[in-house]
Amino acid sequence: MSFPAPNTFADYPLNKAGLLRKDGAWIEAARVDETTLVALFHNKRPLVGAERAVFLAPKAALAAGAAPEGWLFLGVDDARGCAMFAAAIDRDEPPADGRFEDMRAAAMRLPAADTAILGCAKSLFEWHARHGYCANCGAASAMVDAGWRRRCAICAADHFPRVDPVVIMLPVLGDQCCVGRQERFPPGLFSAFAGFVEPGESLEEACARELDEEAGLKAAAVQYLSSQPWPFPSSLMIGLLAEVTHATLTLDNDEIVEAIWLTRDQARDALAGSCERDGRRIMVPPPVAIAHHLLREWAFRS
Repeated sequence: MSFPAPNTFADYPLNKAGLLRKDGAWIEAARVDETTLVALFHNKRPLVGAERAVFLAPKAALAAGAAPEGWLFLGVDDARGCAMFAAAIDRDEPPADGRFEDMRAAAMRLPAADTAILGCAKSLFEWHARHGYCANCGAASAMVDAGWRRRCAICAADHFPRVDPVVIMLPVLGDQCCVGRQERFPPGLFSAFAGFVEPGESLEEACARELDEEAGLKAAAVQYLSSQPWPFPSSLMIGLLAEVTHATLTLDNDEIVEAIWLTRDQARDALAGSCERDGRRIMVPPPVAIAHHLLREWAFRS
């Protein structure tokens, strides 16, 4: 089931067919079916062409060096009636019809459906790379269920792909919103505030805590807008608007080195790339980031 959203990596187009993951015979048959499509990765970078992701037939994926036991089942494309997998190869020489490209760069230009598929695959590869050993006993674990579970051969503990929830929020007060910048940002780039949800917190509580810690702002009301899978390495960005009680900023300079308030007009100009303030250009994240859509939602509300 698809829930259309403006956020990159969301609106997953495949039927994940969760029951088929455990059907070893079906998975093995799908791996050699000539209609199956395989997304190829090298060093966490997907194989892409000039305008679309490149999906290979199983024979071509094997010829490129994709060991079949490491293929991740991504789901079934109901429209085309085929299974889809992702596979990683060690050598950096791509097949002749594509190139391996950084995921962020690819997400800026690929169609939304391709980006969602590749983002899911990247998150799974990231999880497997970090969870090769059992968190219960420390022994090596093995991939099962076509990539959607790892099992420890010693203590039989099961481990499932991890997703880290992150609240990302735009503080608003009347006709102004607040944006901040971290030291690692390019000069002039400002974004929404964000932080990981901690144990024992609701989303609202995490939002309030992060705004208080990073900017000294007090949240009075929190509104959910949308969410975004974020495969760097594997987060779920939960987009919120937070009404705050005052405009005075007290920054945690380890996290936020500068924060400013923007009017709706200034926010609209920033989204259009034409915001000038105090002799400098104010920039905001591009549409690939949920922060862009939070700002747009607020800026163009009537």
